[in-house]
Amino acid sequence: MSMLAVRIVLIASFALAPAVAWATPTGGAEPATPVASKPATPVASKPATPVASKPAMPVASKPATPVASKPATPKPASKKAGKKAAKNAPVILYAVNRKETMSLRLRDSEGRPVKGLQRRFDRFLRCHHTNTQHPMNIRLARLIYQTGHHWPGHRIDVVSGYRNPSVAKNPHSPHMKGLACDFHVEGVQNTELRDYLRRTFTKVGVGYYPNSSFVHLDVRKDRSAFWIDYSGPGDRAVYSENPSDDLRTGRAEAYHPTKIDESWVDEEAKEPKEEPKPEPKAELAKGPSENAPHGAETPTP
Repeated sequence: MSMLAVRIVLIASFALAPAVAWATPTGGAEPATPVASKPATPVASKPATPVASKPAMPVASKPATPVASKPATPKPASKKAGKKAAKNAPVILYAVNRKETMSLRLRDSEGRPVKGLQRRFDRFLRCHHTNTQHPMNIRLARLIYQTGHHWPGHRIDVVSGYRNPSVAKNPHSPHMKGLACDFHVEGVQNTELRDYLRRTFTKVGVGYYPNSSFVHLDVRKDRSAFWIDYSGPGDRAVYSENPSDDLRTGRAEAYHPTKIDESWVDEEAKEPKEEPKPEPKAELAKGPSENAPHGAETPTP
């Protein structure tokens, strides 16, 4: 029974721990002791010596030589229209002869037509000589408004609008029909205003007056017209025979008509004129003179 028990124990030990060596129980020898293997000693690797790289020498770049740019020559304000005007913004009109101001506006901020425009426009452009009004062409108001919008912030100075026939020198003047206006734009050369009106609008009359302070604009049904009048304020008209040639050659800006001083005529009229002396009358002889030689005849009257 003891041998059987030993065998059972050995079999169970073998099944439970197969990795442990065991000796044959013959001779009562003790089971072999398992050899413990030493763990591998890790080899200490030397850390890699970092190679000291030379710092890159910064290349001293030459500073860029600033190019001295020529200062831009400022252009006159009249050369350009400037900032764009707000939509439906008013244009200020100023009547130089009456010192009155009008805010010209065709539509309000919501795009609706302004009420009472025709009435106020007629009143503003009334004849400054007689203070009489006349219905003004509404297209003339639109063209003046468009001109003012081209130069936003610049006032339009009106010299003449409607002109009563009693003071009009030209019997065919469009001023008498409410179709014309003489004006200039504050801060803008009349030459520039002249060229703008000619190239922008159709079926208009543009008159250039180099020796006055305004440009003439009228509306018409037929083709456009252009003329140059060299007369000064209050003088008789001196029209150019060929306006296009005068513009091309520069005569339009250089020509100034010679004026005759009217005082010369007045002084000549005041000079006293010598009256012709009357011829002496022949005396009637009543008889032969006592001193007359003998035989002389008495003159017959």
